[in-house]
Amino acid sequence: MSQRQNEDRLKNWKAKAITRRKEISYLKQRVNELAESRDNWKHKCMTSKQSSSLDLFTDHKAKGHHYSLVLVTLLVDLYRYGSMSLRSCRHTLISLSFCLGLAQRIPSHTSIRNWLCKCGSYRLDTSSSQSGAYVVYVDESISFGSEKILLMLGVASSDLPQDRSLAHSDMEVLYVGVSKEWKGEQIAKELANISANKTINYVVSDQGLNLRKAYKLLNYKHIEDCTHLLANHLKKLYGQDETFMAFSQLIGKLRQKWNLSKEHSQYMPPSMRGKLRFANIFPCVSWANKMIDQMGELPLEVGEQLSFLATHKSFIEALVQVQSIFKTVCEGLKNNGFNSISQQAILNKLTLIETQACEDLSPKTLAFKVHCENYLAHLETKSKELNQPFLLCSSDIIESYFGKFKAKINPNSRSGLTEFIFTIATFGKRFSVQETKNALESVKCKELKLKKITKEAA
Repeated sequence: MSQRQNEDRLKNWKAKAITRRKEISYLKQRVNELAESRDNWKHKCMTSKQSSSLDLFTDHKAKGHHYSLVLVTLLVDLYRYGSMSLRSCRHTLISLSFCLGLAQRIPSHTSIRNWLCKCGSYRLDTSSSQSGAYVVYVDESISFGSEKILLMLGVASSDLPQDRSLAHSDMEVLYVGVSKEWKGEQIAKELANISANKTINYVVSDQGLNLRKAYKLLNYKHIEDCTHLLANHLKKLYGQDETFMAFSQLIGKLRQKWNLSKEHSQYMPPSMRGKLRFANIFPCVSWANKMIDQMGELPLEVGEQLSFLATHKSFIEALVQVQSIFKTVCEGLKNNGFNSISQQAILNKLTLIETQACEDLSPKTLAFKVHCENYLAHLETKSKELNQPFLLCSSDIIESYFGKFKAKINPNSRSGLTEFIFTIATFGKRFSVQETKNALESVKCKELKLKKITKEAA
């Protein structure tokens, strides 16, 4: 009985082992089938995504070009909005292609440069043919080598923003040219060319002699930039003031002394620019006022070095009041433009500043306040003469254009300014794919150099 039971158990074990082996074999086969199926579907999905992504950058090419219009438009927008250099645009595209798994050619920075020059030149040509009433901004740049850029921007009168300051996307580049010097007659000639298709309501700029001469030749109304005008008045008030000159010299010596000091760098005054100094003195005024308030908390050595601030305390307090007036007028005009509402709002704030002063305003502070009120009255008169209830009176936008362009070039380049100046026209509105196509197909690279030389000769 015992032997029989052992035989039955052995048979049962063999049967179970065979069944288990068949089950394991089946499961292994099924796992392999599922893994193969998964890999096939994964491959199909990746191929589908890659092909759809590649279609985005391979279809719709401009005639005679190897890269898609979408890709070119993307790079132009990276340069325009992202404020990137040419090589940064290229490396951004490399990273994008790597992350999205795109197998495609990457254009060189030279190709991107050519596209930008073409797009800028095309936009200059198309904007010059458009008609309508415009507010025009004019300015010449600082020297790049031996050359200067004359830049003219425009914004349609129907598109003037009245609740914010101007942005790059609001502007159109109407003219950009290069010359060793820009005389009033040359500027007047280019303005006259613009007025052939456009009505120039008025011109906003600083008070450069050559600019004012051009406006006078054409009998155009000139709206002075508020920052330059107020800074020039401050120069008249403080330019020969002995206290101001002594204060400036002491600050300059302190910067020289503490420039390389780790212990004193946190107390060091900000720099004072040489050009348009009186529009940039207020960071130093704020610093001086802050140091006076913290005088008891400063280290003994620092306090001794800053003892001259206590001597000039009344002078600094007067400059703080001037700063408040300057900031009130400029912020109001830059953010809201000039109209009857903004004028009254600024006047109310000026009255409040005078009322809140602990003592009577100093003679120079009072003179500056009166000058600001006269400037607002002057704008009111021009508004009535032009029959324009709303005026723009800040040229910050054109200064921003120059600053952006300067950051993208080497101002000390021996080759001077090239056809790359046309890329200034790409800083404004976004390019559509169709506009990019038209630019690439209608503008030739060899024509850009000739066009730049023509504008330089003009």
